[in-house]
Amino acid sequence: MPEKEQTARKLDRRTLYTRRTIKDAMLELLEEGPYEKITVASLCRQAEITRATFYLHFQSLDEVLNELLDEALAVAESIVRQADFSERMEAQEGLLKSGTAEDLRRNQWMLSPCQRVADDPKYRVIFQDPTLSGYVINRIYQMERGKIVPYMADRCRISRDQADKLFMMIVFGLFYVNRSLKWSKDDDWFEMQLLAMRFTLGGWDALRERP
Repeated sequence: MPEKEQTARKLDRRTLYTRRTIKDAMLELLEEGPYEKITVASLCRQAEITRATFYLHFQSLDEVLNELLDEALAVAESIVRQADFSERMEAQEGLLKSGTAEDLRRNQWMLSPCQRVADDPKYRVIFQDPTLSGYVINRIYQMERGKIVPYMADRCRISRDQADKLFMMIVFGLFYVNRSLKWSKDDDWFEMQLLAMRFTLGGWDALRERP
């Protein structure tokens, strides 16, 4: 292997290691207090790096947070991709007719990303920080609206704008319900997800059948 290529690979590994160290330090600080209290100086101390090293890899604290959030959302998306959107919606409707919370536990791919964003305990602290709630919810909403809003508009026989606002309400509601349950995937959590699905899809049917 040419010397330049070997050097580049070493630098790439070193860069990945340093960026991971910085992101892990951010998660550790979030365990101790809210995001708004974190500074570049405190993050550098936690990661045991200099400010120069931090700015070599990230432009701001928000950039570190965004990368962590992207990783968490990717975990949620990776499970949901086991089925396309229409298949997931059909499966949910079938589950609601005769399924149980235990059935949902065995078929978690049916859950939407906004129900799954804290699947990896490593990132859960981000979703428990009240100072980040609005920012995180907006990221989830933007991630899913492209598929959900057209589907809702067609199914409920409402305008895209109305569907968009109703979807925003659903995302906010699910997020705060899950945060109150600390995203803990126990029996109560799965029971609540099933109830939320029944409530949501039942509401969609009521809109569709309105005079």
